[in-house]
Amino acid sequence: MSNYNMAETLAVSLTSILEQLDGRFEVVVIDDGSTDGSVDILERLEAAYGSLRTVYDAGNDNLGEARNHSFQVAEGDYVLAAIDTDDQFTHCIPEFVDFYHQIEAGRESDFLLLGDGIYMAPRELVLDVPYRSLGYGEDRDFYRRLIAREALLSLSHIPVRHSIGYDRSLKEKFRVGVETIVVQFQSGLDFVPYMQWALDETLNEGGQLERHRGLAHLILAPFAYALSLTKAQYDAPPEFRDIGRYKEALRDVHMTAEQMEDRLDIDIDWTAVGPRGRALFDKETADNVID
Repeated sequence: MSNYNMAETLAVSLTSILEQLDGRFEVVVIDDGSTDGSVDILERLEAAYGSLRTVYDAGNDNLGEARNHSFQVAEGDYVLAAIDTDDQFTHCIPEFVDFYHQIEAGRESDFLLLGDGIYMAPRELVLDVPYRSLGYGEDRDFYRRLIAREALLSLSHIPVRHSIGYDRSLKEKFRVGVETIVVQFQSGLDFVPYMQWALDETLNEGGQLERHRGLAHLILAPFAYALSLTKAQYDAPPEFRDIGRYKEALRDVHMTAEQMEDRLDIDIDWTAVGPRGRALFDKETADNVID
């Protein structure tokens, strides 16, 4: 986990995770110089939970760097990440780990399993395919490079988290939205296919959300593209410089547990995952993935 000035939600979020873990797990928090009382909370929780370890004043510039830092200092063979300090989690993490290992039996190579606000992967994989130093939207670049390596599966399941008290203002939402599009272009996406995708979304007959999202991207993308040219540039996998192709690829790896069984030609042992795990992760139909 990474933290910066999230004292308002930190204790509730972190204890919702710590209370469901056994001796197999350690929890690493990267704190990048919080000044709001987070340090006092973390020190108190470290005294109460032997599995919690915090790196203070870590000096990272963004969330991607903080996550890389956590992977580097972690001691286990696997990592669970994308767990945010403004989310409270239901009891799901041991079951998610057991489910991962069931899917792992049908794979010949390392992979990341993406869930709702959580993912799991071998530590060596995320060290080999690290986050880049980007702002909001860094996950999309990360997922693109994993899909290009055929190293990402996305599970559609019952939500296992809910937000606790962090509500951005309209101004902040706008800033984050622009930065997210800037990061898309920084990470190697081509402008013309991006505009075509946004236009297709705007004209989409499938739903109001897609149309509104497409229109917002049509308006903001030219400005975001120009702004991206003033920042660090990275290469995208050649096949995913077109955002539409990336979206298709992401939809292709997003599936239910039953679909994973069919794709990988395996049988999940739900007794090993447990009744709670099955209730959470054995969903009948896949939700639309929105990236």
